[in-house]
Amino acid sequence: MRRSIFFAIATLPTLLTAGCATHRVSTAATPAPPVVVADAVRESLPNDYLRVSFLSAGTPVTSLSRPGALRAFVTATPLYQPPLKLKELPYYSGLENNDTNVLVAMRCRPPQPEKVDAILATWPNVFQAIQRDVPTDATACSAKPSAVATQVSCYAAAFIDPASSSVPTSLARTFAYAGTLFDADHTALAAWLRSNYGIFPAFSGMGYSVKDSYRLDTAPMTSQQILVKSVSSEYVLKNVSLADAGCRCISVAPYPDRSSDLLDPDFIQQAGGDGVCKAVDRLQTVAH
Repeated sequence: MRRSIFFAIATLPTLLTAGCATHRVSTAATPAPPVVVADAVRESLPNDYLRVSFLSAGTPVTSLSRPGALRAFVTATPLYQPPLKLKELPYYSGLENNDTNVLVAMRCRPPQPEKVDAILATWPNVFQAIQRDVPTDATACSAKPSAVATQVSCYAAAFIDPASSSVPTSLARTFAYAGTLFDADHTALAAWLRSNYGIFPAFSGMGYSVKDSYRLDTAPMTSQQILVKSVSSEYVLKNVSLADAGCRCISVAPYPDRSSDLLDPDFIQQAGGDGVCKAVDRLQTVAH
C-alpha cells in the first residue's frame, strides 16, 4: 500500500507572508504488504489463530475440536484482515458455508504457546507431532503392534526427510510416503488420522488448505487445480480447552442472509466469551 502524502496548500495570506506553500507527510504506520504478512505467519508461528465450524444447534463447545480428538485445524488470523464475507471464508480452509447450522467462530491467542504445540500443517511436522502425541519406542514398533495408534506412531517415526537439491524429488518422496496412508491397505490408519487429527484425503500437507476441497469425493481435482487453490496457511494445534488456547468464541444461529455479513476477527475478539462460546444475535464489524 502506498504511503499517502498530503499537501496542505497555504491560504493566500500565508503565501504572502511565508512566500511558499507548506507540506506535511503522514506519519501513520504503513500496513505490511500481504506477501510480507503471509511470509511472517509461515516462517514463524503467528500465535493468533482463527477457527470456524458449523455445528448442530445445542452442540457444546468447550475445546478447539470435538472431545476425544488429539488435534484441531486452524488458520492464521492476519490472513483474514480485512475480513471476508462468511460465505467466502470457509472455502479457503477447505470447508463450506452452511446456512442451516450454528456458526461457531473462535479467535485464539494462546497465553502459553507450548500448551497448544502449534505446527504449520506440513506432513513432516505432522509426523513429528504424532510421535509427541503417541510416544513409542523402537521395540514397540519392531513387535508389529496391534494398536492402531501405535501403528500410526511407528509409521510416522519411520519417515525420513533427507536434504535434496531437487524440489520435485524431495516433495515426491514425502507425498508418496504420506499417500500410502490413504491406500486400501491402510484404512485403519487413515481412519485414525481422520478421527484424531481431522486429516482427510483433502489434506495436502503443504502447510496450505486446498480451497473448495470439501467435496473432493464428488468433485475430484487435478494436481494443477490443487496447487492453484492452495492459498490459505493452516496449522494444527493440540485439542486443548478454549481457555488454555486463549480463545474468544462466538456462536451465531442462522438468520436471513447471514452468509453475506463479514466475519470480523476483531468482532470475535470483542464480543466472544473468554474461554467459553458466547451466543450473539448476528455478525458485526468493529470500527477502526
